[in-house]
Amino acid sequence: MKKVSMEENVYNHIKTAILARKLAPGKQLVEHYLSNSLGVSRTPIRNAIKRLSLEGLVDIIPNRGAFVTNPTKEEMIQAYELRSRLEYIAVCQAMNVLTESDYRTIKGNLVNEKEALYNRNPEEYVRFNKEFHISITQKCGNKFLNEFILRLITQTNIYLILFDDFFSNPKQEPYSPDEHSHILSLIEDKDTEKLEIVLENHFKRAITSLETHYYRYKEIDEIF
Repeated sequence: MKKVSMEENVYNHIKTAILARKLAPGKQLVEHYLSNSLGVSRTPIRNAIKRLSLEGLVDIIPNRGAFVTNPTKEEMIQAYELRSRLEYIAVCQAMNVLTESDYRTIKGNLVNEKEALYNRNPEEYVRFNKEFHISITQKCGNKFLNEFILRLITQTNIYLILFDDFFSNPKQEPYSPDEHSHILSLIEDKDTEKLEIVLENHFKRAITSLETHYYRYKEIDEIF
């Protein structure tokens, strides 16, 4: 097996374990344990961990090691609050340039998002959720605003995958697609006053859905 493909294989194994909520947030990724469990040398493991760090899934702490990302509740709140304000600014600028074709595409995305949500597929849901927000905000025409928003969406989507209670609680009803439909209607109507309130409540609900202590995580040797 080539070195590159071995690294890719290690990367996929660790990433899947994190996204599937098998590895606990804050869990240390010890190279020699992973090396023994996966049957590879430390080099592809080290490189895979670096890639996961760039994606925000792993935190590398000097002189301590690599850990599955473990944000505090306050950090998650700060990220969502900032995202709410920046998205509102971007949407207000974008609503004047969105076309009928844009709206048709966005509405089609909502159908896919709803299907992924009802299937309780977090990775697919996050992908369509991201597309919904980005397809609107990117029309604002502000390069720097878009860069900040994309970074925040990427970060908060990690929180959603790791901590959103919906994907581990079969009794919880989905809410996001209906809220997204409402948001889109307000954008079409150019109702900025109501939109500000609805967006703020949308992200507040996202914060309250994050739970950090209900999952049965596993040890590395139980996963690989």
